[in-house]
Amino acid sequence: MCNDTLELLRIKDENIKYINQEIDVIIKGKKATVVNAVLTYKPSACYCCGVKNEGQIHKHGKRVSRITLLKTQGYNTYLNLAKQRFKCLECNGTFTAKTSIVDESCFISRCVTQKVIEEATKVKTEIDTAEDNCISPSTVSRIRTKAANSLRIKPFNCLPEHIAMDEFKSVKNVTGSMSFIFIDNDTHDVIDILENRTTRFLRAYFERFDLKNRQQVKTVTIDMYEPYVRLFRDLFPNAAIIFDRFHIVQHLNRELNKYRVQVMNEYRNKKGPDYTIFKNNWKVLLMDTSKTIFSKYRWNKSFKAYKRSSDIVEFMLSKDDILRHSYELVQGLRKDLRLCNWPKFINRLNSVSKKSVSKGVWKAVKYYRKHQRMLRNTIYYPAFNNGAIEGINNKIKLIKRISFGYRNFNNFKARIMMIFSLYKGEKRRQPSPIMDWPPNNKNSKSCILKIVL
Repeated sequence: MCNDTLELLRIKDENIKYINQEIDVIIKGKKATVVNAVLTYKPSACYCCGVKNEGQIHKHGKRVSRITLLKTQGYNTYLNLAKQRFKCLECNGTFTAKTSIVDESCFISRCVTQKVIEEATKVKTEIDTAEDNCISPSTVSRIRTKAANSLRIKPFNCLPEHIAMDEFKSVKNVTGSMSFIFIDNDTHDVIDILENRTTRFLRAYFERFDLKNRQQVKTVTIDMYEPYVRLFRDLFPNAAIIFDRFHIVQHLNRELNKYRVQVMNEYRNKKGPDYTIFKNNWKVLLMDTSKTIFSKYRWNKSFKAYKRSSDIVEFMLSKDDILRHSYELVQGLRKDLRLCNWPKFINRLNSVSKKSVSKGVWKAVKYYRKHQRMLRNTIYYPAFNNGAIEGINNKIKLIKRISFGYRNFNNFKARIMMIFSLYKGEKRRQPSPIMDWPPNNKNSKSCILKIVL
């Protein structure tokens, strides 16, 4: 019976002897299961002076500790462990017997501590974790903070070859409005999180890495935040700065949609369904052309008839020539970006005239002409984008919402690092095609592919 009970509780210390157990004992206002046991053995030496035990160490009573164990059958479980006390006649010092199930001077078993650390990788509040493990929320926070400290970068010599960077809103007590996060764009592991995204702060941080290590970075994927372009070009001299594809498409769609609203407002006080058509069918205008051409007939409440998506787009474009030219340019750039056709992309970009498109689209064109090098890298490195880091940011927002916000940045950072970096897996990315730049033949417009491991 005693061996069965200890084995069910996963207690493998042979020095612990089972006595009895108590059921439905009220502890902290809840029913609990209590197992009584004793810990005793013959010590080989004195823990105080180190003298070898040759009869100088005698038993000196017992000290009972109530150790918190994992729940069994949904009930809180405790171990009342009577630890043997010893006295050394050589130094008159006293000490207590030790066991592997709990740390010294601690009343929470190592199994509970390990479970708290494992649950830190899930999107779960500290209060819920504390209730599930019969401990206090402050104890949960202390255990997680201690574990998270081991995940921080200590030697500044371990930057990966491919990096993705982004910013997010963290807590109110940080110096900057946005915090900074960067990950390994190959394995999608979080490298570090910084409380400030200003160029001065980031330069001071990355310059702590050795120049030789920074020169080994091959790609840096960022959004279209212009201060980042100048900063990371200096910090990583051999890296290709890549604009995230999603932000490029989002930028073009946003400027096109702004002009749609401008055209729509021209029909606000006029008779007819034009205003309603422009208002209700904004998604159709932003759809990819390949999806609108082969669309089916569907009932449209604005036209009060069955219409295809291509018919709706053609109707809106017929109302304004600038809208038509802007739409054709945006769709063309998106297609060239999707097909990784750099020659067509840059030719289309350079052939645009200011009067043919809207002010917003023209502003985007000027920005892209200024940063042709980054756009070229975006097309010639199709495997690298900020998709993984955007997904991480979405999960960070979920952590904040479930936890009802964080006050302390260090605690928030510790939680993020625990979720994304506690159990690192192997590389998830398969060998990906990366286009050579420049091509081997300067006169050739074709892209040459190679496999990079």
